[in-house]
Amino acid sequence: MLRGHIVVSVVLVGAAVLVLLSAMVLVPPYSMAMFPLVVGATELSPLLLLLDLIWCVVANRTLRGHHVLRPSTMVLLGIAAVVAVRPLTQFTRVAATASAQLGTELAPPRYSLITALSGLPRGRDVTERRIAYAAANGAPLAMKLYALPEHALRPTVVVIYGGAWRTGDATQGEDVSRALAARGFTVAAIDYRHSPGFHYPAHLDDVRHSLALLRDSADAWGIDVHRMALLGRSAGGHLAELAAYSPGGDPVKAVIALYAPYDLVQGYRDLPSPDPIKVREVLHDFLDGTPDDRLALFKAASPATYVRAGLPPTLLLFGGKDHVIKPAFNRDAASALRAVRVPVVAIELPWAEHGFDLAPGGLGSQLAFAVITDFLDRELGPRRVSASR
Repeated sequence: MLRGHIVVSVVLVGAAVLVLLSAMVLVPPYSMAMFPLVVGATELSPLLLLLDLIWCVVANRTLRGHHVLRPSTMVLLGIAAVVAVRPLTQFTRVAATASAQLGTELAPPRYSLITALSGLPRGRDVTERRIAYAAANGAPLAMKLYALPEHALRPTVVVIYGGAWRTGDATQGEDVSRALAARGFTVAAIDYRHSPGFHYPAHLDDVRHSLALLRDSADAWGIDVHRMALLGRSAGGHLAELAAYSPGGDPVKAVIALYAPYDLVQGYRDLPSPDPIKVREVLHDFLDGTPDDRLALFKAASPATYVRAGLPPTLLLFGGKDHVIKPAFNRDAASALRAVRVPVVAIELPWAEHGFDLAPGGLGSQLAFAVITDFLDRELGPRRVSASR
């Protein structure tokens, strides 16, 4: 009898946990502490769907004879499964839209349960190298290089991490960096100083310094300076756009910005709701002021200021439920770039929150990687891949 009560309790607790996790697909992050839970549950929702269905079978068998608990538990798990399946149904539509915008002849990317469980293909022969260097004021920086072992000049992706200009390092999104290297790119994940200890333009100065170092060391590090793209997440996407768009910017073949700030004045005045990261505090730390007292600096630090004809082709990836960078801002960026005939691919993931691609093997991670590689192949041209891979 006691054992039966324990089994029933375990089933009920398991059902409650699954229902709660599935509900996270619908709930916005009211605090930064909630962010990993919301992003993880949403991006891994196909796995939650599978668990919901399995637990339905378990509950149906275990709760026989419980005339109230059994049907109520089944109903709740059924609702949880319906909630969890929605992002997966949206994946197919967004993948088709992405393929159409890219003009690829390949079939749209498909969600893979194997990738969800094992992560992106990383390639066993990718080499990694940490390189210490310094900012102009002597502050220590560190970049990471990823490449196949055979020395050759390869199309290069420069990765700029995000973290509200306050935190982060070159290891962010390492699974993507390794997977890109396995596909024949040289990947350089660079570093920069952080706020509030340093204010803009120190971050951009460090990005430009890093790019100059890459160009100076191109032959030794296998970097094809004529086939270089910038890839940045969040604050890193903002810095990538500034580095490529602003006057005297670095000559690159393409820019990839994931959920990046675009117009900092608008971002300060039009806040997300809820606002878990406290956007105004972040921007104050970054620019040491507000638009009321430093309007010119806010505009100078906004990629929106520099949109004009002749900019490099740009890929924008962003979530439709982003509560850090409102999705409307990236829609505005895409419209502005198209208005001046800059080639732009803008993909909105309607289910996704800020940082969606950082959940390994998740819906957003799989779709973003497929779109990024197709875009890089289109803009940077052929890659040389190891024959032994």
